[in-house]
Amino acid sequence: MKRKFYIVLVILLCIILTGCSNPLVSLREFFNKNTEVDIKPVEEETKETEDLSEVSSAQPEDTRATVLYYKDTDNLLVPVMRYIPKGDMGLAKAAIKGIIYSAELAENIKPIGLLPTLPQGTKINGAVIKEDGLAILDLSQEFLTFGSAEGEALGVKALVYTMTEFSNINSVQIRIDGKEIDEMPFGTKLGSALKRSEINLIKPEKIGDKLSKVMVYYQKKGSGHYSYFAPLTKLVSGYTNSAEAALNVLLEGPDSRTGLNNPFPEDTKLLGVEVNDGVAYVNFSEEILNVTSLSEERAIVKSVTLTLREFPSIKKVRLFVNGQTIENTESIGANEYLDVPVFVNFYE
Repeated sequence: MKRKFYIVLVILLCIILTGCSNPLVSLREFFNKNTEVDIKPVEEETKETEDLSEVSSAQPEDTRATVLYYKDTDNLLVPVMRYIPKGDMGLAKAAIKGIIYSAELAENIKPIGLLPTLPQGTKINGAVIKEDGLAILDLSQEFLTFGSAEGEALGVKALVYTMTEFSNINSVQIRIDGKEIDEMPFGTKLGSALKRSEINLIKPEKIGDKLSKVMVYYQKKGSGHYSYFAPLTKLVSGYTNSAEAALNVLLEGPDSRTGLNNPFPEDTKLLGVEVNDGVAYVNFSEEILNVTSLSEERAIVKSVTLTLREFPSIKKVRLFVNGQTIENTESIGANEYLDVPVFVNFYE
């Protein structure tokens, strides 16, 4: 009885307050107004594949963020930001330990579909960093036990790239149990100091006279629960190493053997690039808007900004479409500056 009384009271209030001749209209508006206050936005469904480039966590105490280089199932080296301890071992040794195979590490990075790059049992006898930026690493005999020539070359490169992520290291010399060796079992040269060179190199079918090295980034769905971005080095003819050249190469897409994805819609063209005061103003054709999902749009933005990250003078990016900005967007064609990413991928 009380319930009926309340309903009648509500109807009467609506008629009195609104002056509407139709009480049903007033009642509907009353409930609509009140239910709108309580409605919460529907959260996006959890994606089956998370983007490793967007994953981050609060930095634990007594750690430092650095980049370690793992490999994927297609033998691509993949940079991943991780937190390493600032303990007695030292940062350089901790970083090396972070890429040596162990059952614990393999299980730890299994969800991202990546693998450690140095042989199991490798021990770090010592690490000395000289004032000129040379890191002398003394490793145990286990470092020589790679299972293939490709794995050996990849492991050495992963070690060099991991070490040169530190600003005070620009080259690496590897010794085995205190002794210098010229060559590893599968032929990888160790006789001189090693520097960064052509990560994930893709050679063209035809090699011209004038070649430039261009590094570009693409996204990949690995064998784990995450997608990640990986760098490719391409050798191209007729280009100078410029931001415009790099983005034109990026638009060409990755080699099909890599498993990487080209995020750009078909027929997308680069209309121009201008770099002023640390900002790259990039103009694409309207085809770039033919994306079908927010994740595709994010992949485009990340590929562009990561590729431009390779040019130290570029700190921010503006993206235009046919020379214009686009309303109601926060990325492609947005009337704002996009930050160049500090790290490629995150995992912790």
